[in-house]
Amino acid sequence: MVDLNELKKKFPAKKPSNPKHTSKATIRAIQREYEAKKAALTGGAPQIGRGPLFYGMLILFMIIVGSVVVPQIMRGGITLGKKSIDRKELQAKKAMTSLSIALGRYRFHVGAFPTTEEGLAVLAFRRPKEIRRIRKAHPGWDGPYVDHIVDDPWGNPYFYETRPEGGNPILYSKGPNGRAGDDDDVLPDQLAFDQAFRDTTWTNHWAPCELRGIVVAPDEETKRKVQEDMKKFD
Repeated sequence: MVDLNELKKKFPAKKPSNPKHTSKATIRAIQREYEAKKAALTGGAPQIGRGPLFYGMLILFMIIVGSVVVPQIMRGGITLGKKSIDRKELQAKKAMTSLSIALGRYRFHVGAFPTTEEGLAVLAFRRPKEIRRIRKAHPGWDGPYVDHIVDDPWGNPYFYETRPEGGNPILYSKGPNGRAGDDDDVLPDQLAFDQAFRDTTWTNHWAPCELRGIVVAPDEETKRKVQEDMKKFD
Protein backbone atom coordinates (compact mmCIF):
# COMPACT_ATOMS: atom_id res chain seq x y z
CA MET A 1 0.00 0.00 0.00
CA VAL A 2 1.33 3.44 -1.01
CA ASP A 3 1.79 5.93 1.80
CA LEU A 4 0.56 9.32 0.47
CA ASN A 5 2.31 11.26 3.18
CA GLU A 6 5.62 9.74 2.20
CA LEU A 7 5.03 10.66 -1.45
CA LYS A 8 4.25 14.29 -0.51
CA LYS A 9 7.53 14.47 1.38
CA LYS A 10 9.49 13.06 -1.58
CA PHE A 11 7.68 15.17 -4.17
CA PRO A 12 6.75 18.47 -2.49
CA ALA A 13 4.62 20.96 -4.52
CA LYS A 14 6.63 23.73 -6.18
CA LYS A 15 5.84 27.22 -4.91
CA PRO A 16 6.04 30.21 -7.25
CA SER A 17 9.33 32.05 -6.87
CA ASN A 18 7.56 35.44 -6.87
CA PRO A 19 3.87 35.21 -5.94
CA LYS A 20 3.45 38.98 -6.33
CA HIS A 21 4.81 38.93 -9.89
CA THR A 22 2.57 35.99 -10.78
CA SER A 23 -0.44 37.84 -9.41
CA LYS A 24 0.31 40.93 -11.56
CA ALA A 25 0.80 38.82 -14.66
CA THR A 26 -2.52 37.11 -14.02
CA ILE A 27 -4.29 40.45 -13.65
CA ARG A 28 -2.77 41.75 -16.90
CA ALA A 29 -3.84 38.58 -18.70
CA ILE A 30 -7.40 39.02 -17.43
CA GLN A 31 -7.39 42.70 -18.53
CA ARG A 32 -6.21 41.76 -22.03
CA GLU A 33 -8.89 39.12 -22.30
CA TYR A 34 -11.50 41.63 -21.12
CA GLU A 35 -10.43 44.26 -23.65
CA ALA A 36 -10.42 41.66 -26.45
CA LYS A 37 -13.96 40.53 -25.63
CA LYS A 38 -15.14 44.17 -25.30
CA ALA A 39 -13.68 45.03 -28.70
CA ALA A 40 -15.33 41.98 -30.22
CA LEU A 41 -18.74 43.02 -28.86
CA THR A 42 -18.54 46.78 -29.68
CA GLY A 43 -16.53 46.66 -32.85
CA GLY A 44 -13.52 48.30 -31.16
CA ALA A 45 -11.91 51.65 -31.93
CA PRO A 46 -11.58 52.56 -35.63
CA GLN A 47 -8.19 51.67 -36.93
CA ILE A 48 -6.39 53.87 -39.47
CA GLY A 49 -4.46 51.91 -41.97
CA ARG A 50 -0.97 53.34 -42.30
CA GLY A 51 -0.09 51.99 -45.67
CA PRO A 52 1.30 53.90 -48.69
CA LEU A 53 -2.09 55.61 -49.24
CA PHE A 54 -2.11 57.00 -45.69
CA TYR A 55 1.37 58.51 -45.97
CA GLY A 56 0.63 59.81 -49.46
CA MET A 57 -2.44 61.66 -48.20
CA LEU A 58 -0.44 63.02 -45.25
CA ILE A 59 2.26 64.40 -47.58
CA LEU A 60 -0.40 65.97 -49.85
CA PHE A 61 -2.02 67.65 -46.82
CA MET A 62 1.31 69.09 -45.69
CA ILE A 63 2.00 70.44 -49.21
CA ILE A 64 -1.40 72.19 -49.32
CA VAL A 65 -0.96 73.74 -45.86
CA GLY A 66 2.60 74.81 -46.69
CA SER A 67 1.51 76.48 -49.93
CA VAL A 68 -0.91 78.66 -47.93
CA VAL A 69 1.15 79.43 -44.81
CA VAL A 70 4.64 79.93 -46.28
CA PRO A 71 3.66 82.75 -48.72
CA GLN A 72 1.96 84.56 -45.81
CA ILE A 73 5.14 84.36 -43.75
CA MET A 74 7.29 85.48 -46.70
CA ARG A 75 5.06 88.52 -47.23
CA GLY A 76 5.38 89.34 -43.53
CA GLY A 77 1.76 88.80 -42.60
CA ILE A 78 0.51 86.18 -40.18
CA THR A 79 -3.17 86.01 -39.27
CA LEU A 80 -3.98 85.53 -35.60
CA GLY A 81 -7.74 85.17 -35.25
CA LYS A 82 -9.31 88.16 -36.99
CA LYS A 83 -6.31 90.46 -36.67
CA SER A 84 -3.57 90.49 -39.29
CA ILE A 85 -0.12 91.53 -38.08
CA ASP A 86 1.85 92.89 -41.03
CA ARG A 87 5.60 93.37 -40.77
CA LYS A 88 5.62 96.32 -43.18
CA GLU A 89 2.83 98.03 -41.25
CA LEU A 90 4.87 97.72 -38.06
CA GLN A 91 7.90 99.18 -39.88
CA ALA A 92 5.82 102.12 -41.09
CA LYS A 93 4.49 102.81 -37.57
CA LYS A 94 8.00 102.67 -36.14
CA ALA A 95 9.33 105.08 -38.79
CA MET A 96 6.46 107.52 -38.23
CA THR A 97 7.02 107.43 -34.48
CA SER A 98 10.61 108.54 -35.11
CA LEU A 99 9.41 111.26 -37.50
CA SER A 100 6.77 112.44 -35.03
CA ILE A 101 9.33 112.75 -32.23
CA ALA A 102 11.69 114.58 -34.60
CA LEU A 103 8.88 116.97 -35.56
CA GLY A 104 8.21 117.61 -31.87
CA ARG A 105 11.87 118.45 -31.30
CA TYR A 106 11.84 120.74 -34.33
CA ARG A 107 8.86 122.57 -32.85
CA PHE A 108 10.66 122.60 -29.49
CA HIS A 109 13.48 124.70 -31.04
CA VAL A 110 11.72 126.62 -33.79
CA GLY A 111 8.35 127.23 -32.16
CA ALA A 112 6.23 125.65 -34.91
CA PHE A 113 6.12 122.58 -37.07
CA PRO A 114 7.68 122.72 -40.56
CA THR A 115 5.34 124.18 -43.15
CA THR A 116 3.77 121.98 -45.79
CA GLU A 117 6.13 123.51 -48.35
CA GLU A 118 9.19 122.81 -46.19
CA GLY A 119 8.02 119.26 -45.59
CA LEU A 120 9.89 116.58 -43.73
CA ALA A 121 13.14 117.33 -45.55
CA VAL A 122 14.05 120.13 -43.09
CA LEU A 123 14.41 117.53 -40.36
CA ALA A 124 17.45 116.01 -42.06
CA PHE A 125 19.33 119.09 -43.32
CA ARG A 126 23.07 118.64 -42.81
CA ARG A 127 24.78 120.37 -45.72
CA PRO A 128 26.22 123.82 -44.84
CA LYS A 129 24.15 125.51 -47.53
CA GLU A 130 20.93 123.88 -46.24
CA ILE A 131 21.73 124.72 -42.62
CA ARG A 132 22.45 128.38 -43.43
CA ARG A 133 19.16 128.65 -45.30
CA ILE A 134 17.04 127.04 -42.59
CA ARG A 135 18.69 128.98 -39.76
CA LYS A 136 18.09 132.19 -41.63
CA ALA A 137 14.38 131.37 -41.73
CA HIS A 138 14.30 129.71 -38.28
CA PRO A 139 17.17 130.80 -36.00
CA GLY A 140 16.24 128.23 -33.36
CA TRP A 141 16.78 125.26 -35.72
CA ASP A 142 19.24 122.85 -34.10
CA GLY A 143 19.19 119.79 -36.34
CA PRO A 144 19.51 117.48 -38.00
CA TYR A 145 16.69 115.74 -36.15
CA VAL A 146 16.83 112.52 -38.19
CA ASP A 147 19.63 110.94 -40.21
CA HIS A 148 17.67 110.92 -43.45
CA ILE A 149 14.14 110.82 -44.81
CA VAL A 150 13.12 107.51 -46.38
CA ASP A 151 10.02 106.28 -48.17
CA ASP A 152 7.53 103.99 -46.47
CA PRO A 153 7.96 100.19 -46.74
CA TRP A 154 5.88 100.21 -49.94
CA GLY A 155 8.17 102.72 -51.68
CA ASN A 156 5.97 105.83 -51.31
CA PRO A 157 6.84 109.10 -49.52
CA TYR A 158 5.14 109.68 -46.17
CA PHE A 159 2.35 112.23 -46.48
CA TYR A 160 2.98 115.41 -44.50
CA GLU A 161 0.85 118.55 -44.27
CA THR A 162 0.23 121.21 -41.63
CA ARG A 163 -3.27 122.07 -40.46
CA PRO A 164 -4.62 125.59 -41.03
CA GLU A 165 -6.20 125.51 -37.56
CA GLY A 166 -2.91 124.51 -35.93
CA GLY A 167 -2.22 121.49 -33.76
CA ASN A 168 -0.34 118.40 -34.79
CA PRO A 169 0.37 118.14 -38.50
CA ILE A 170 -1.07 115.41 -40.73
CA LEU A 171 1.39 112.56 -41.10
CA TYR A 172 0.62 109.08 -42.43
CA SER A 173 1.59 106.35 -44.86
CA LYS A 174 -0.71 105.62 -47.79
CA GLY A 175 -0.32 101.92 -47.13
CA PRO A 176 0.16 99.02 -49.55
CA ASN A 177 -2.05 100.39 -52.34
CA GLY A 178 -0.38 103.84 -52.36
CA ARG A 179 -3.73 105.67 -52.31
CA ALA A 180 -4.70 108.18 -49.63
CA GLY A 181 -7.91 107.93 -47.67
CA ASP A 182 -8.27 104.12 -47.79
CA ASP A 183 -8.68 101.71 -44.92
CA ASP A 184 -5.11 100.49 -45.37
CA ASP A 185 -3.55 103.89 -44.54
CA VAL A 186 -1.12 103.64 -41.60
CA LEU A 187 -1.35 106.42 -39.00
CA PRO A 188 1.16 107.43 -36.32
CA ASP A 189 0.59 107.69 -32.60
CA GLN A 190 -0.48 111.30 -32.01
CA LEU A 191 1.15 111.32 -28.57
CA ALA A 192 4.58 110.89 -30.18
CA PHE A 193 4.49 114.50 -31.42
CA ASP A 194 4.56 115.74 -27.82
CA GLN A 195 7.20 113.34 -26.54
CA ALA A 196 9.84 116.05 -26.94
CA PHE A 197 7.96 118.09 -24.33
CA ARG A 198 7.32 115.19 -21.97
CA ASP A 199 10.96 114.12 -21.93
CA THR A 200 13.39 117.05 -22.21
CA THR A 201 16.54 115.20 -21.11
CA TRP A 202 17.83 115.36 -24.69
CA THR A 203 17.93 119.19 -24.39
CA ASN A 204 19.53 119.22 -20.93
CA HIS A 205 16.07 120.26 -19.65
CA TRP A 206 16.03 123.50 -21.55
CA ALA A 207 13.27 125.06 -23.67
CA PRO A 208 13.57 128.34 -25.59
CA CYS A 209 11.46 131.19 -24.28
CA GLU A 210 9.83 131.61 -27.71
CA LEU A 211 7.65 128.60 -26.90
CA ARG A 212 4.85 130.42 -25.09
CA GLY A 213 3.29 128.68 -22.13
CA ILE A 214 6.19 126.29 -21.76
CA VAL A 215 8.84 126.93 -19.13
CA VAL A 216 11.48 124.25 -18.71
CA ALA A 217 14.62 125.40 -16.91
CA PRO A 218 17.38 123.77 -14.86
CA ASP A 219 16.71 125.92 -11.75
CA GLU A 220 14.27 128.45 -10.30
CA GLU A 221 16.43 131.49 -11.06
CA THR A 222 16.67 130.60 -14.75
CA LYS A 223 12.96 129.84 -14.76
CA ARG A 224 12.11 133.33 -13.48
CA LYS A 225 14.38 134.88 -16.10
CA VAL A 226 12.68 132.86 -18.84
CA GLN A 227 9.27 133.94 -17.58
CA GLU A 228 10.37 137.60 -17.66
CA ASP A 229 11.68 137.17 -21.19
CA MET A 230 8.43 135.52 -22.28
CA LYS A 231 6.47 138.61 -21.20
CA LYS A 232 8.15 140.48 -24.05
CA PHE A 233 6.39 138.21 -26.52
CA ASP A 234 2.90 138.71 -25.03
